[in-house]
Amino acid sequence: METLYPLKLSPSPSERLWGGTRLKDFVPSFKNLQTADPIGEAWLVYSENRIENGSHKGKTLQALADELGEPLLGSKSTKRYGTKVPLLAKFLDADQALSIQVHPDDAYALSKEAETGHLGKVEAWYIMDAKPGASIIWGFKDELSHDEIRAAIKEGRLEQHLNAVPVKAGDVIFNPAGTVHAVGEGIFLFEIQQSSDITYRLYDFNRRDMSGKLRDLHVDKALEVSDLTPGENAKVKPKHLSDKVTSLVASEHFIAEKWQIDAEVEHQTSKASLELITILDGEITIKAGGSSLTGKQADSFVLPAALGKLSFSGHGTLMRCYLP
Repeated sequence: METLYPLKLSPSPSERLWGGTRLKDFVPSFKNLQTADPIGEAWLVYSENRIENGSHKGKTLQALADELGEPLLGSKSTKRYGTKVPLLAKFLDADQALSIQVHPDDAYALSKEAETGHLGKVEAWYIMDAKPGASIIWGFKDELSHDEIRAAIKEGRLEQHLNAVPVKAGDVIFNPAGTVHAVGEGIFLFEIQQSSDITYRLYDFNRRDMSGKLRDLHVDKALEVSDLTPGENAKVKPKHLSDKVTSLVASEHFIAEKWQIDAEVEHQTSKASLELITILDGEITIKAGGSSLTGKQADSFVLPAALGKLSFSGHGTLMRCYLP
């Protein structure tokens, strides 16, 4: 089998109406982007991100997944998703509030959106920074019928029925499929999600896009998949696994952990799942086999499932995400 090694990925910027300027400074490779449009997202680990290092340099992550299969993705991933890259990691900078939206589960996506190639979308947010008074939308304050929701959308007053949850740096939010949600103004976060881009926009405050048009809504599909029970449990309480490792989210679709590195830490990948590593701050070196790779803030790597023994060293904080 071809020698496996940690894969460094090139992040992709995503221009969004609601985005800001922060990502141009936070992600080193974005500093010289030639665009005046706001950058809302940095896609860090995604099937179409390109590999920057080693013998697979220049390939997309998906191309390598199709080529290598289980040694890269892991047995749990290939059993469930075939050679599809199962997860997507990103940073998100909300200079303005995002639209009120909802995502379907796998069953709905496979039956109603099969032509897209996407599955459902479960996601989690780690709030890295939030301006004073910032909040997210998570579910409804009261129980409404479909007709009542449609009337509130038409009359431009849906926000008065939505559950606003104050957030601050360090908070963790879990969004199961079917959760009506939105990132609020002034929030910067890390997101881990199923690798899907199916989003149904339920409401957008009558906001217009850059060409002056009202943005499309997807009310029928949104209501088909939405959980309309009042939202209460947006925040997840992190669990400290050790003095250096904190479990942020553990779901059937992904696990997200925050690691604090200040000395050499031995680690070993599991053959069940690839691992997504994103450096939140500092400078961290990954050593595996004969290779050594140093990353800084916003750098992201994929550790192949069959990689085996490795180590992290340096000083900084990283996010580790994988399939359970």
